[in-house]
Amino acid sequence: MRVAVIAGSISGGIRIAQEMESLPGADVFVVLCNVGKRSPLLRWSRELLSALKTFKWWTLARKAWSYARQRRLMILHRPLDDATSIERLRSLQCDVGLHAANVIYREPTISAFRLGILNAHIGILPKYRGRCVVEWSVLQGDPTGVTVFFIDSGIDTGGRVVLREFIPSNGWKRVGALKNMLFGCDARLYRKALEALMQPGVRFEGNEILKGKRYYVMSKMFVHAVDRILRDRANLG
Repeated sequence: MRVAVIAGSISGGIRIAQEMESLPGADVFVVLCNVGKRSPLLRWSRELLSALKTFKWWTLARKAWSYARQRRLMILHRPLDDATSIERLRSLQCDVGLHAANVIYREPTISAFRLGILNAHIGILPKYRGRCVVEWSVLQGDPTGVTVFFIDSGIDTGGRVVLREFIPSNGWKRVGALKNMLFGCDARLYRKALEALMQPGVRFEGNEILKGKRYYVMSKMFVHAVDRILRDRANLG
């Protein structure tokens, strides 16, 4: 299976790609997007800063060079939905894309992959779509976790769910830290999803959006309330 990590940074793309490297039958690429159409100076300055924060710079440089030398690193200079970018994506002939960039995907980009693009959504679908779904889940007393599903051009409305994993919020005192932990599960769960897709006769779960709703950004007052709920739970043990 040919897989491309669609990343907003080299460090983010390599981090996820490394998890897939030892997956039998997986041929992994990293596609680097120019999120926000940054100038070259700003773009690569941010890349360097990101690398220094998340990797030993030499390890990252060596890994990125290895991907580039094997022609497994593609750098897009135009927007992801630009015709030139889409054509370059199609040239990889990938089965699956893995979302790791702060971008909106349009149908031509999604269709550049044989099966589509997977997203590790930090909420349990179909009940929690949209923004701040971790906060809303805690506030309403529902389980937290991650859903890996094939996206469509809507907001968390893709109908093919590969897996859902419930990850308790117990022990976390701040929702920001809880969300960072859930975001950090993406590489492990992408690998788990790919393992499922490689099995013969794979079947998808449904994402019946009428059973849930789309949530929006939570106010700071409510976020403070969520932090208080988490602290009280943690203090009770």
